[in-house]
Amino acid sequence: MRKKLLSSILVITMAANLLTGCGSGKDSDTVSKEEASQEEGVIDKDTEPTQTEESADSNGEEITLHVRTYWSEGSLPNWASAIEKYESEHPGIRVELEYSPAGTDTMSKLRAEFLSGDTPDVVQCPKTYFNEFVDSGLVENLNKEYEENGWVSGEVLVNGSRNWDAPLTEATNPDADVYGVADYINNSVIFYNTGIFEELGLAEPSTLDELLDCSKKLKDAGYKPMVAPGASGNIVDLLAAVQVQITGVQYLLDVNDGKAKLTDEPMQQAMAIIEKMIKEGVVDKSSLTYSEEDAISEFVSGKAAMYKMHTANNTTLMQASEANPDFHYSIMKGIKFVDNPVTETSCTYGGCWIVPTTSKHAEEAKDFLFYIFGPEVSEGSATEGGRITNMIQANSVLTDPAMKVVLDYQLPGLTNDSFYLLDMLSGTGLSALASGLQGMLEGTMTGTEALEQAQRLVEESSEE
Repeated sequence: MRKKLLSSILVITMAANLLTGCGSGKDSDTVSKEEASQEEGVIDKDTEPTQTEESADSNGEEITLHVRTYWSEGSLPNWASAIEKYESEHPGIRVELEYSPAGTDTMSKLRAEFLSGDTPDVVQCPKTYFNEFVDSGLVENLNKEYEENGWVSGEVLVNGSRNWDAPLTEATNPDADVYGVADYINNSVIFYNTGIFEELGLAEPSTLDELLDCSKKLKDAGYKPMVAPGASGNIVDLLAAVQVQITGVQYLLDVNDGKAKLTDEPMQQAMAIIEKMIKEGVVDKSSLTYSEEDAISEFVSGKAAMYKMHTANNTTLMQASEANPDFHYSIMKGIKFVDNPVTETSCTYGGCWIVPTTSKHAEEAKDFLFYIFGPEVSEGSATEGGRITNMIQANSVLTDPAMKVVLDYQLPGLTNDSFYLLDMLSGTGLSALASGLQGMLEGTMTGTEALEQAQRLVEESSEE
């Protein structure tokens, strides 16, 4: 059931913009496997991809490692020098880094490359696509590399990151096989303008009631209390921060397996909290039309006092703060939306980095992958990019004040239950939830209606 669900709903447009994704394909009973692969982009492990050419190094020629990411160049400020160093230490190897925007077009391109056997050597892909490719046997196993590099959870790696690179069914198994490397830990947070809070004498809220009261005072003072990227799929980050405190990861795994529904009580409770936040003006309804850039602009300009998103956008805010001496911000330590939460830490990762089985230089690709996300380069990602990495030691040198809040107050509570719904739900479900949240901002849909729509679409997609 799970594999059918994941495979059959993997081309929904919104999901890839969530830094995760799924799609839909016709049932193999209706069309042939080859037709399903070519027409709908669904990868089947029985459809063998074509291996193209021998490794160039077998002929004594220079090896070019083709590495593809959907991060922007500006969000990886230390990578150019890191790659230059790697090339100098590995004569005969050249790294070609391709920046390809996140989206279904990029994932459709990757599927086509899998079918032809001409894939990048290292590629970043959202979690749900990762699940599909692993299930289809298209990704190299990295157990040996984890062991050789001493990447042990709780000692070298931050707790939970290894499980994120395991098959979805193994998300709670500490000894699961691993098929990828997660890049950066992106916590679901509330950024806030410290200058505005100081101006109004507002204390940082720590509970839902305090957040509601704080938002009323901000609105009375002429500020938009909080903005979010409502026109973007990332609007579901708003729900994710609440959902982890109520459901835990097993519920989401059960939804994927058809053992639970999005309309069940835990998600109803989470959506009711979001509905209350919208009705009472915490989330400004202008967010409905905002892209991520629009929401950031409203926050940086001082029109909005809070910005709801995950920490992947902290690098942009760091740069804005450096350019604008009047803009000062931080990250809230955390909001307890319910009593006795399952976890108060909600996080995702930018993506799973994989070595396809069709890589022409698989061993060299693995070596580079564990270098670029290893301790040395990760320290640069922390200091130059303000990133929270998977390396415990690298995070200890992070100096950005806002991210230090996350390190000190949120990361210690990171568990497998912290994996939020971007990572665990299908593309169909995520698209429908994003649409429902947009309808709630617009006032045309209730929280219950949003969940009913999402569940209906998931069930329809699984039956195709």
